[in-house]
Formats: sequence, C-alpha cells, structure tokens
Amino acid sequence: MNLAQVLRTAPDAPSAFQSARQRSAELYADILAVAPGGDGRVDIEAVQSRPSILRRTAALLSEALPPGTDRLVCAAPDGIAVTTALALHTGLPFATVTGAGDDARLTGEAHAGEHAVVVVPLAGAAQGAVSVVRAALDAGMRVSHVLSVLDTSSGSGDRSVADVLQEQYEVRFHALFPAHSDLPALPAFSTTDQKEVDPR
Repeated sequence: MNLAQVLRTAPDAPSAFQSARQRSAELYADILAVAPGGDGRVDIEAVQSRPSILRRTAALLSEALPPGTDRLVCAAPDGIAVTTALALHTGLPFATVTGAGDDARLTGEAHAGEHAVVVVPLAGAAQGAVSVVRAALDAGMRVSHVLSVLDTSSGSGDRSVADVLQEQYEVRFHALFPAHSDLPALPAFSTTDQKEVDPR
C-alpha cells in the first residue's frame, strides 16, 4: 500500500501512523498537561474544553464501543462535551440523564429496547455511573457498557466502579485511563478558574 491508500483507508491521520497505545499515551500526556498546579489532579472541565483532546478521546472511545450500539447516554451537564464528541465521531445519537440517585431521569429521545452505552468523563465513585445506568434501564434500554475517559477510583476500601456495575447490573466498565494501570493515578479535581502550568 502506498501512503495515499493508507490515508484513504484510515479513520483519521494519526491512526495511520501511530498505534492505539501511542495515541493513548500522547492523549494521556496532554490530559496531564491541563492539570492545574502540576500536582497530577485533573480539571475535567478544562480537559473537555479542548477540541484536540475531545477529538482524540472520541476516536479512542469509539474503538471500545460494542457492535450494535444504538444510542449513547450521559449525565447532564458533566458528560455532554465528551459524549457530543463521541456522537459526532460515530454518528450515534445520544440522550441525557438529569438529576442524581433516585431522582435521575432520562431526557431526550430514547426508545425501549435500544442497546445503549453510558459515557462518563470521570469515574471516581460508582454512584454517578450507577445513576445514569439505572435511569437508562428504567427507560427500558439495554445497557451493556459504561465508557469513561478517566477512572480515578482508589481501589482501597470501597469496591471499584467496575465491580459495582458488573455485580449489580451486569454492565461492563471500560476506562481509557484506568486507576490501576502502568499510568499514574489521577485524583479528581474540578475548577477552571486556575491558570494552567506549563508542562515543560
């Protein structure tokens, strides 16, 4: 194959030249670069306001989507940016969940029997992802997976998000950057009023 053929058949230019692991490592480095204070905490709002990060996040998340997915579901407002990026990348529609806990309700177009995948930008405690899954199930949707960009669960004491979802709902959990991997753990942080620190 010549270069023109490779570029024509690749879903995007980076995937033609880099492996998924290389693209993932570069994305992770860019996510860390927007962490305020340089202490490893991630400002998820700042991450979701970067088009280049959202575009690459959507490309990597799309590779984890199970075949036959009909609709994406996310919590509003936290998950709208990354879910919109994934919807634009894949062409899949999405619905949102408003409220939390027992008050969580699905809004927007969704149909009973649809195969849904829940998207959460940050998974720390299981409660947030569980609320979205429960709202989708209550609407009659079939939920097989929860996809997350970052898993910041500590893994000590409380059960992990993946364990809770699997045990209570038989839903699989996938994070691009899991808490327990060869990449350093990322504590949760959310404030966009601090200046970024130059990562160099």
